[in-house]
Amino acid sequence: MMTIFFIALALTAAGLITELVAATHAPFGYQDEAGFHYGNESSGNSPGPENPS
Repeated sequence: MMTIFFIALALTAAGLITELVAATHAPFGYQDEAGFHYGNESSGNSPGPENPS
């Protein structure tokens, strides 16, 4: 029973480490209708609402 516990603990730790590494290497950006863009979303270039009335 302890063997199964240690295997589950090792798999959980490996998954956590994998998630942390993936989060530190993820690109910084945003996604909209046109796709993914790197950097901050600039509010000046946003098209705004399609129907402003």
